[in-house]
Amino acid sequence: MPFAPEQRAYSDTRKRTSSAYVKFSPAFRVVLRILDENARLAWKHWIPEANAGKGMMATCPNTATERICPIDSSLAGLDKEDPKYIDRKAKKRYIVNVLDRTPYTVCDSCGTETPGKACIACQADLKKHTFTPLNRIKILESGPQLFTTTLNAVEQMQAEEFDGAGITDYDITFSATGVGRDRKIAAIPAAPSEISADDLVDPETGEPQKAFRLDDLLEPSTVEEIEAMLKGATIADLNVIRGIV
Repeated sequence: MPFAPEQRAYSDTRKRTSSAYVKFSPAFRVVLRILDENARLAWKHWIPEANAGKGMMATCPNTATERICPIDSSLAGLDKEDPKYIDRKAKKRYIVNVLDRTPYTVCDSCGTETPGKACIACQADLKKHTFTPLNRIKILESGPQLFTTTLNAVEQMQAEEFDGAGITDYDITFSATGVGRDRKIAAIPAAPSEISADDLVDPETGEPQKAFRLDDLLEPSTVEEIEAMLKGATIADLNVIRGIV
């Protein structure tokens, strides 16, 4: 049985919402099964104006022969130690499909599907609740610290301890401390184990879940998209530009 049985259509992937991404919090641990044998790399700009001021990533459209990125053009001439240059320049981002196996429950007080010992919506005490794995395919995206340092070390350690076990063969529990640039994420792998076909079934449709098309997520943003994001464009606005209904 393949870990990621099918890939989502282009429009489905490009219309993804923030809930499609793994979010780390000091309030609870996150349990993930990585589904792709290799993470994919892109160079992305963080645009704080995008998504109505909530911020959004844009994949830099520059190539070895074309320097067309509006953000890079706006940084021309700035000192590389300038805070604006540091914040706006493109940075390495790795992405991979994961199965989110974090234990979740439903809050009695507000009905929110939630992890952790307190409801993420109303803060009700959930310590006596029964938790089950969420088992939802999501996107894990982060920088080199998590991928090339932490996860590479996990992969090497597990391969040595379990006779060549691969990164997709075991769950990994992530715990976060701090926020923003001070955030640190630790990763503790479990022993290798199988995931079943039932673990990959979408509880809403009863069909096997589809992985995200990483090629679509790595596709460079267009100049038009970046200019719109600088003016506050949301994903819905960008889908209009992309011709996705």
